[in-house]
Amino acid sequence: MENIADSDLMDALSKISDIADRSTIRFLKDVASRYALNTIAYFGVSVTGQNETDPYLAVTYPPEWVAHYKNHQYVDVDPVVRLGFRRLLPLDWDEFGKPTGRLKSFFGEAGDFGIGSRGLTVPVHGRRGDGALFSVTSDISARDWASAKLLYMRDFQVLAMHIHDHVLGIEGHASETASLSPRELECLQWIAEGKTAWECAVILGLSQHTVRCYLESARHKLHATSNTHAVSIAHRAGLLFDPL
Repeated sequence: MENIADSDLMDALSKISDIADRSTIRFLKDVASRYALNTIAYFGVSVTGQNETDPYLAVTYPPEWVAHYKNHQYVDVDPVVRLGFRRLLPLDWDEFGKPTGRLKSFFGEAGDFGIGSRGLTVPVHGRRGDGALFSVTSDISARDWASAKLLYMRDFQVLAMHIHDHVLGIEGHASETASLSPRELECLQWIAEGKTAWECAVILGLSQHTVRCYLESARHKLHATSNTHAVSIAHRAGLLFDPL
């Protein structure tokens, strides 16, 4: 995965706010190309006021596979759907083991339609009873997958959360008061005290890229246009301490 620059996650995050209505698929295709993936799928439930039988679906799959999947009622077989929502941590499709029976047919047919043989699913659990599964697939070797998976787990846990949040906004759900993670607060606190991202990284013992991702995530949650703007919003909300 040497061709993926550290700036790719931040660039993708910055474009999420530009997603309008159902243009989510166009955004996902861009991300799939950026990360050299076969496919990406976002499967959201309880985001449109409907039940799980009418989810919000945005996928880069061929339309023929989507129709084939529905016609064969593969939702009843698909282990991603059956197990994904029960998980808190990402689900590596290797955990399914060697498929047999109808499941073997399911994965074999998926491969015929260009769905990657290796996959990772990131579950998202909302606070309104909403949720989502964000899945990526690839056909790279087992050796390459072992290292690529680490990158995917790092980046797509962040992307999945923000895409889900944006879909909720598209579907008319009012935003809730931002809840920043401890790391996001730490990074903003040091920015508020005049430190650069590099200095924050040194202080917190993190990479500069990781600090920038935390800052990008905080800006997104606070709907801020810059770090200074995010610090101002966080101060008004009482989330930060005044510098000594």
